Amino acid sequence: MSGKVLLVLKARPSFAGELSICLNEERDSEGRAKYSVVCQKKPPLNENEFAIFAAMRNRIVDQNLDEDITKTIDWHREVPPLEANRIKAALENQVVSVAPESVLGLDGTTYELLVERGFNRIQFTWWGEPPAAWQAIRELSNTLLDLADPASMIEARQSDERKRLIQQLQIELHNQQARLENEGTELIRIHNSQCHELAQTLSKAGLKCPNCGVHSANIRYFDKSPTGKSYFICKACGRSFRPEDL
Repeated sequence: MSGKVLLVLKARPSFAGELSICLNEERDSEGRAKYSVVCQKKPPLNENEFAIFAAMRNRIVDQNLDEDITKTIDWHREVPPLEANRIKAALENQVVSVAPESVLGLDGTTYELLVERGFNRIQFTWWGEPPAAWQAIRELSNTLLDLADPASMIEARQSDERKRLIQQLQIELHNQQARLENEGTELIRIHNSQCHELAQTLSKAGLKCPNCGVHSANIRYFDKSPTGKSYFICKACGRSFRPEDL
């Protein structure tokens, strides 16, 4: 069989890996067509895994990512000829605007739909939802996503070992974050205890500002306990300082 790519849809979520869906057409020696979607999902597979991959880059989790976790997941699904013909008819008959309205966004999913016809190709790119004038493109993209069924296929194609490793890393990340949070809380407690002692000294004998060098009691103490770091402001120069500055 000889084959060709009819459509390529790529979805790039802000907090997960890229999903690619290709609609392929193959014909046998008698000209009969067969259609399928060939799909690939790059890790992280979802937003929960994104935190693990980010932690690994920042070395919060002290474990190397296993190859089974970092490899892509690939699958393909057959497409009924009637469904494929409906997609092809929509491409041939629908006219879309070439000048869509401007849209800006931050977190979300960026989509890219590539349509090929021999040596000709056209690419549509949008963030979130496509423009109203691109209704046909929205329907085509949704059809491809339905055919690919990424949620169930990704779940089914994952090995039990990968799921176990992801769960293990999630627990490790949670423990590391809890430890760092406890360490940060303790550092703030020690810092504020030192500030409290300095405040007592300030009330009795004043303090020497490390910025302007003036020794006086005209220094204001800002107590940010228990969650924030306390500090002092010298009224003579208007600058702040902490115990480590003295």
